[in-house]
Amino acid sequence: MFDGSLDALCLLPPRFGSGRRGVPPTPPAFEVQRMEGPAVKLPTRLFLDEAPWYRWSPKIAQTLASQLQQLGILTSYLQSELGIQADSDTPQEPKESGDVNHPLQLLPYRGERYGLRADDFETATAIDLRLSPLRDASGRFAYCAEQIRRWEATPEEQPLSGGGWVSAFTLPPDVLDLEHLPSKIHQLRRLAPQAAISVSVTPEWVWQHRETLLAVPADCLLLRAGQISIPGLQFAELLHQLIQQPGVPPLWLTPPRWDNQHVASVDDCIKLVSLGVSAIAIDGWMDEVFDAIDNVPEPSIYSGNPEGQLDQAITPILEAHLVPQIERFTALITTITHSPSLGTFDKSTADRLKILHLGH
Repeated sequence: MFDGSLDALCLLPPRFGSGRRGVPPTPPAFEVQRMEGPAVKLPTRLFLDEAPWYRWSPKIAQTLASQLQQLGILTSYLQSELGIQADSDTPQEPKESGDVNHPLQLLPYRGERYGLRADDFETATAIDLRLSPLRDASGRFAYCAEQIRRWEATPEEQPLSGGGWVSAFTLPPDVLDLEHLPSKIHQLRRLAPQAAISVSVTPEWVWQHRETLLAVPADCLLLRAGQISIPGLQFAELLHQLIQQPGVPPLWLTPPRWDNQHVASVDDCIKLVSLGVSAIAIDGWMDEVFDAIDNVPEPSIYSGNPEGQLDQAITPILEAHLVPQIERFTALITTITHSPSLGTFDKSTADRLKILHLGH
C-alpha cells in the first residue's frame, strides 16, 4: 500500500529507439512568458514561498536570502522583512554585488500592504498578488508581533502597536472582488514593468471561482497548497483537472503535505512538473535549514568581516540540507521528455491522470 505520496507514479525513460543525444548536463534557464513585455528568465523552476524572516536578525536574513538567490532560487521577501532600510532612513553600509539586491525577488503583495515600499517594485523579478491569507504557526489567519515589528522597523525597546498579533485582512482590501482584479494587475505592471505578475490563491475555493481566475490577465497562477494535507494521488487528479481547463495560465505550486504529513520529495516535485506545473516551491525542503539558521550566532562586533563570517556559517547549512536536493531536482528535470514521462501500474490512476498504464 502506498503511503499517500506520489510513489504510485513512475518517471519513465525514453521509449526504445528514441535515444536522446546531446542532452545538456543542466536544464536550460526557465522562462516566464509575460502577457506584456519580454519573457522573464529564471535560473531554475524553484522558488521559496514563505520564509520566517522575522525569526532572524537583519544581517542573518539578508545573508540567507542572498545565498538562496545565488543558488538560483527565486526568493519571496520584502526589503523591510530583511531589515533593509529605505533610502530615506539611516544610511546603510555599501553592499557587495552578490548581496540581497540580486534580481531574484518574488515580491509578496499582501492585502494589508504591511512593510511594502516603492523600492520593492524596482527590485522585484516577479510579484505575488495574494488573494488568500495564510495561517500563522498557531493556526490563526494573523501576523505575529515579530512580523509587525520587522515590517514597521519598530525598535526593540518600544512597544508594538496592535498588541501581540494582528488579524489578517483587517485593513480595507486593495482588491474589492475578483471583478476588480484585472485593474489591479495592470496597476502592478505599471509599478514594476520588469516583473512577471502572479495571482496566488489557496486551493479551498479555487474551483468555485476557477472561470474568473483563469480569465484574469496574470502571467501565472500560484496555487498555494502548503498548509493543507491531502493524499498525493487525489491532489494529482485535482491538479490534472485544473491544468486541463481551457485558457489556464502557467501554474506555479506550493505542494501540500501528503495525508501522512510527509512533505513532497524532490521526486514528487519532478512528477508534479511532469503533470504540467511550471514552477514549484521548496518550502517543504527547508525545515532543517530554518532550524539550523536559528542557531547561527550574530557576528562579533569586533569582526572585520561580519558578512564573510555569516557566509561561512550559513554556507555549510545549505550545502548539507538544501544543495543536494537542488542538484537532484536539476538532474531529474533533464529526464522529462516530450514523449510521455509518467506512468503507473494502476489502471484507474492511469485513466484519471491520462498517463501510461504499465504492465498490461
